[in-house]
Amino acid sequence: MSTITPQYVTLTGYSPPTSLGPYRAADYWELPEGEPVELILGNLIVSPSPNYLHQAISALLTEFILGAARTGGGKGCAAPMDVELADHSIPQPDLMYVSKERRHIVKRHVEGPPDLVIEILSESNARRDRVDKLNLYAETGVAEYWIVDPERRHFDFLINRTGRFEVQPQHDNRYQSPLLAELTLELVTFWAEVDRMVAD
Repeated sequence: MSTITPQYVTLTGYSPPTSLGPYRAADYWELPEGEPVELILGNLIVSPSPNYLHQAISALLTEFILGAARTGGGKGCAAPMDVELADHSIPQPDLMYVSKERRHIVKRHVEGPPDLVIEILSESNARRDRVDKLNLYAETGVAEYWIVDPERRHFDFLINRTGRFEVQPQHDNRYQSPLLAELTLELVTFWAEVDRMVAD
């Protein structure tokens, strides 16, 4: 099984990089509500509005997450939703899901790592999602991370094993989370619906 190894792994807890940016949670909470800003490793990141393909994928995955929440009793939502992972990092994942057993972390914002985080790649954020956020999510305890590549019509399904994400296999164009039974995605059906939504 292939393994994606985070750059800052320790077995005892989160070890941030030595060169964090200057901003912290207290600075972030002073921003006007609704600003499209994330706090990532001490840096305030502003992202442009996503394109229609990104939003079509997000809409379908929102339906999927809400269905999983109804089945499994968890909580989920799409961006923007603040996820407070550390004093130096408050990302706004494209989508997130928290299991029934951990619903208590969902308050005004999410206080701690969700069970599932989903990020949809775009030209402006691909490196951030595949490197910076991957490392951050791995080391702060996000159990499962899905990276969606709209152009390739592809998902990377990653499971956290002691601070490292391992790529999970897909069987018969279907993905079943090994951690949460309610997370089952039929991939051919999903991408066919995406194509229907974006067709001219």
